[in-house]
Amino acid sequence: MRLFILCLAAITVSHAAEFEAATGRPNQCGTSPAGMRLSGSQLTIANAPLQRIAGAAFSIGEDRIDSLLTGPNWMTTECYDITAKLPAGATAAQLPAMLQALLAARFGMSFHRETRDVPAYALVLAKSGLKAQPAKAGGRSGFRIRPNHIESESATMAGLTDKLSRLADRPVVDKTNLTGSYAFQLDWEPDPGQSLYTAIQEQLGLKLEAQKEPMEVVVIDQISKLPTQN
Repeated sequence: MRLFILCLAAITVSHAAEFEAATGRPNQCGTSPAGMRLSGSQLTIANAPLQRIAGAAFSIGEDRIDSLLTGPNWMTTECYDITAKLPAGATAAQLPAMLQALLAARFGMSFHRETRDVPAYALVLAKSGLKAQPAKAGGRSGFRIRPNHIESESATMAGLTDKLSRLADRPVVDKTNLTGSYAFQLDWEPDPGQSLYTAIQEQLGLKLEAQKEPMEVVVIDQISKLPTQN
């Protein structure tokens, strides 16, 4: 993977963007259901690898978290439980910065950012032509997502690629050159049935082409396996 731009950045997280209280402890992978949930002011992360938590902290896919750790990358195998309380007035949009602050304070994390060529998908028009319909006036924007299902009354291709990036196994970049809003419904089945990639082509007239794209990668310079407590 060829390095394009190297940009060193000190970790700078505002003290205003910190959890009011937080605890973290190791969890042996597989001993409890995994997940991340925000309920009111309470954030609960259960049985999650530190790689995944770091991905959420930087709002990027965990495949774009790299590390300079020596030996096996335990960030992908060692799991943790974290509970944290948001301060009054905090919003979900502030969660990434708060998670960064928590990783720095409890796990001693330091990092830098690089731009690299990374595996990605380009969303392009298929030979069959676009099958998604132009959005009707007054159509509700946004997405409704269920397992193996996504639909919208009015969505841009940029919005669709953002959602596909979370569903596919690598980031998705919009290269359709379509600027309007569209209505669509997309249903797929896990392999070996109709996969997401096949469904996109057959139902929307779009295609995901594997290629490499320059994207930001967060490189973990240092991080501890055992978190400190209050």
